[in-house]
Amino acid sequence: MAKEEKRSFGANEAGLLVTELRQQFNSGKTKSYEWRVSQLKGIVKMVEDKEKEIAEALHMDLDKPELEAFVSEVLINGLLSCIFILLCVQCNS
Repeated sequence: MAKEEKRSFGANEAGLLVTELRQQFNSGKTKSYEWRVSQLKGIVKMVEDKEKEIAEALHMDLDKPELEAFVSEVLINGLLSCIFILLCVQCNS
């Protein structure tokens, strides 16, 4: 499998991203319950998909062992996100 190419994220890219995000916010798109839940689900999926990369970054940056990184950052945050989604779904049922 080919390794992902690392891209830089500079001031120009940040400015474009901020502009795009502001446009989405100002459009009202982010107000709906469905949109917010879909974003939370996307975060959970991203954490699951990038679990190894997150653990590696925590090891490189904070010298956290892989198991500690998984438990303290990935697992707990993933569980909290899932609980939040379930609570949101129940509130709107």
